[in-house]
Amino acid sequence: MFWGFCEALDFVEEFRKTLPKDAALPDTLDILLFGSSDPRHILATAASLWRYPQVKVNFHIVEGCTELIARHMLLVAIAFESPEQLSVKGKTHLFMDLYGNSLIRPYSSAYLHSKAKVLTHIVTDPEYAREYAPIFNYEALKYKERDQLEDVFRFWTNAREHVFNIARYWEDRTRAQLGERYDHRKGAFDWDLQMRLRENGAKQICPQEYTHWRETGIAFTFPEYEQSDPNKTFAVGLLRKGNAFQHRGLVGDNTTGPFISFGQRCHEERLMRSKHGVNDFRSTDITERNIMQIMYEIKEKQPYQFDPKDIHQYGPHKLDTGKNLNKHEARSEALEAVRYDSPMVACDNLKIFFLSVEDVLRVQADARYAGKFDAVFMASNYFRLLKNEFRTAWKAHCLLCFETRQLTTFSKEEITEHNDAIKTLATNAALQPVTNFAINKKHSVHFYKQVRNE
Repeated sequence: MFWGFCEALDFVEEFRKTLPKDAALPDTLDILLFGSSDPRHILATAASLWRYPQVKVNFHIVEGCTELIARHMLLVAIAFESPEQLSVKGKTHLFMDLYGNSLIRPYSSAYLHSKAKVLTHIVTDPEYAREYAPIFNYEALKYKERDQLEDVFRFWTNAREHVFNIARYWEDRTRAQLGERYDHRKGAFDWDLQMRLRENGAKQICPQEYTHWRETGIAFTFPEYEQSDPNKTFAVGLLRKGNAFQHRGLVGDNTTGPFISFGQRCHEERLMRSKHGVNDFRSTDITERNIMQIMYEIKEKQPYQFDPKDIHQYGPHKLDTGKNLNKHEARSEALEAVRYDSPMVACDNLKIFFLSVEDVLRVQADARYAGKFDAVFMASNYFRLLKNEFRTAWKAHCLLCFETRQLTTFSKEEITEHNDAIKTLATNAALQPVTNFAINKKHSVHFYKQVRNE
């Protein structure tokens, strides 16, 4: 929940790889994201669409709760924010803050407060949505789900009644998780990093950033920023009682972290250099570089030229992040920097359809989606929800992408068990592997292609 356990995929490129040589891409690609948790695949694909102006891409999002739909909308909105209001670097750091940090900068809190009002208009006023956010389509959401989204956005605004003490929730959950080991938690954190994450292939994560995240919930740190306000986008199970809210406290992953989606690989191999297990660049720095490319290419619609001056380099350094002076308090004043209500950056060949939460259980067999999807991404946590009828929703040559548990803190036995379950399902469904399993490589996604006659 809140982030995925595989790298961001450019689905147009992944689908193109499965086509015969010189074969043309279809005019429209319908892609189902089944529990992806975050919009990493949407953003990675959107950043490359300027290369494929003839291809229209429709993403269909299925999530298990409305709060995740709200986060999708927010994080996509940051990427498509008007360049007159946010620079590429501003978008990059704002995205990283709201995406992966339990405590965020006051500026990020002000943006969240302002943007929540805009998102409320988007889900309650169809005419406003068509003008300001044409890439969003929420017609499949039930009216009660739209009301729930409105409540979520209301909770995101700053008010005395909107309390979300995530610093305390994080500490309490860590204590309950570790039990007697809590007093020796740094050793436990280091064991999870070295013996699980790095052994499993997530080698770009550095000890100092991982330990700081496990201790505080703050994953992405830079010396010029101080995170102090609660990130209310991590709240789920919201229930409004008058002007106040109840919620489930802290849920979701707190052992692997948000370092996988954008922080493991990049085009510049020199950024991933390591000597005696010490990286030149943190996973945070790689994330910054990759997010910056996405933001730049969405805005400029041309290739990103990497400049080392654009990103930080703190691989071997332990940063002094200072004290979070008000981490146990919720900002109550209506802090507002700017009204972020300009129309989103145009992208004529991208559309995002938000499906009902109830579609988690029925999208595979619903007649509305029969033969609908050219590609399907299946999150590892949702794999157990697959039904026998799942093939009816796929087109004849559908690309199937199964997220594994490789880049997580799961044990090798658990990872192998999940991989075997994927392979068994693929064999029973007569799927053709696209991933080359013959080479000795750890895969965060297993790719298969359905091949059958129309």
